[in-house]
Amino acid sequence: MSDTTLGLSILGIMFVLLALRAPVWLALALCGIGGNFLISGPYAAKLLAGATPFDQATNYNLSVVPLFILMGEVATSSRLSSELFQAARVVFSGLRGGLAIATIGASGAFGTVCGSSVATAATMTRISLPEMRRAGFTDSFSTASIAAGGTLGILIPPSIILVIYSAIAELSLRKLFAAAFLPGVALAILYVLIALGVAALSRGQVPADPPASLSTRLKALAAPWQFLILFTVTIGGIYMGIFSPNEAAAIGAFGAILLGFVTRRLSFLALRQALRATAITSAMLFLIIIAATMFANFVVQTKLPDFLIAEAQAMGFGRIAVLSSIIVIYLVLGCFLEGIGMVLITVPVFLPVVTSFGYDPIWFGVIVVIVVEIGLISPPVGMNIFVIQAQFADLKLVDIYRGILPFLLAPLILILALFVAPQIALWLPQALY
Repeated sequence: MSDTTLGLSILGIMFVLLALRAPVWLALALCGIGGNFLISGPYAAKLLAGATPFDQATNYNLSVVPLFILMGEVATSSRLSSELFQAARVVFSGLRGGLAIATIGASGAFGTVCGSSVATAATMTRISLPEMRRAGFTDSFSTASIAAGGTLGILIPPSIILVIYSAIAELSLRKLFAAAFLPGVALAILYVLIALGVAALSRGQVPADPPASLSTRLKALAAPWQFLILFTVTIGGIYMGIFSPNEAAAIGAFGAILLGFVTRRLSFLALRQALRATAITSAMLFLIIIAATMFANFVVQTKLPDFLIAEAQAMGFGRIAVLSSIIVIYLVLGCFLEGIGMVLITVPVFLPVVTSFGYDPIWFGVIVVIVVEIGLISPPVGMNIFVIQAQFADLKLVDIYRGILPFLLAPLILILALFVAPQIALWLPQALY
């Protein structure tokens, strides 16, 4: 059996394990260690299994993961998300569907200090869904806006997905954060436009808050001053070259804790719970990263990317056909796999193929995050959808699925725009660095 055939066989076995509901880290580890055993022998497999956990656990570049998670956990405990929602509600008052737009805006803003789509969706569900129900919004429209807004948490920096992609692809995290900023803003605007369109076509079923005065709107913008400080110091510091992403993450986590105690919104018990949640989430992520590194090592040895490149060239595929095929594969996988696992499984295989056809790996990283976002809100899995439904047991999944369909257009439109104008993602990193 050739190395390429072995690689394809092990890849098939991994998807079978995933279909049998094996944990992602277990499927990756078994296939990575088992594949290395078959291709390089028992000593190499034993060395890989022993060295990889230490190498990844001591990887300085990955220190941003627990720090950004901690900043998000503390911000949640400090009720920062509630302040953002109330401010956005006042700013967008007077518009039909203004509460839904406020939810999308607050989710995007909270994503800049959280970095997790699932955490953003869970937090905003508890805050905004009761308000929208009291205002007379349908559950279908309300939950769809929450699910869509939650996806902004993994595109607008800081993004845990981009951190992981940076580690796998060995790319500058600073440049990836810069590349994702404008597409993140564009996606938020597209979601808002779709929400306005759905509200306009609702035949009066979507209500509007009474419009606030200009002075009230200006005061509302200044209310979430904690967020403004955290965003300016962390993300602004990264973009201006004052801090590295690791330094910004550490300062952001410390700043969130300090602001929480200064404003008396964070207790020692809440801090302890935030630290515990950070440790659990970080341990889960590092377990997946360690297993994915083992699998990536095996993929490199099988030269599977070289095989895919040769096959694409032999079939006469051009640049657009190759990337379109990869995006379709991502969209299909997104219906069944969660985002981080999907990135860790596919990037070692697809990135060499994409770069061989002349695509920028920074640009491709933004594309990957967007297609992962689509998976977060698309049936039958849609992690954001299940997180929202878990918060309120009386919600029906079929209603959420029905409401989310129009919002799926936004990321698809953004992908097409990035195809036509790659500079949407590449201009800012080129201008800054």
